[in-house]
Amino acid sequence: MHDLMGPALTRMLLYSPCNIDAVDLLRRQDKLCLMNILENKHHIMLDALADAPVEARQSVRLCFELLSAAAAINRVCAVRLARHNLSEGRFAILLTLQAAGGRLAPLELATRLAITSGTVTGLLDGLEGDGFVKRRKDAHDRRKLSIGLTPAGIAVLDAVFAEHTDWIGAIMQALDNTQRDALSATLQALSASPALALPPDKG
Repeated sequence: MHDLMGPALTRMLLYSPCNIDAVDLLRRQDKLCLMNILENKHHIMLDALADAPVEARQSVRLCFELLSAAAAINRVCAVRLARHNLSEGRFAILLTLQAAGGRLAPLELATRLAITSGTVTGLLDGLEGDGFVKRRKDAHDRRKLSIGLTPAGIAVLDAVFAEHTDWIGAIMQALDNTQRDALSATLQALSASPALALPPDKG
């Protein structure tokens, strides 16, 4: 029985005070299993759910695990892109320009990325400052701007794209095909949950 619970929990059971109750044990077990996965704020809420039904507690824990994994990926992604003076938004701009043949109007960029024109302007300012894109007057209408990739922008995009693809592959390397299929099906089912629909406005 001790082997099934793991060495850390086994030591806790062997050396804990005799008056430890089941709720406290459950709380400590969660912290041992999830210590390196969940953030402190998640542990606080799990502690608050110590008296909740097991199914409710498990649902919250799984949700927190999913959020923590996504947050970890985002954190590392941001650091890796920053090494190239890029953010996720800047990287998306470069990819979108490349897919369009290297040149697009700012409004078209905003439309394709489903972001505001103001957001695009801020991203373009940074990219142009680093020499990755250049604003030019449209050849057919001088009142309009056209955004084009520079040689430096093409070079950084090629390098980062290859590096990024390899990194994502490394994240998923631990999963075999069965696990990948199961993860994909699970994420699709979660995304389709009616509970993720925005609640109607009160009024």
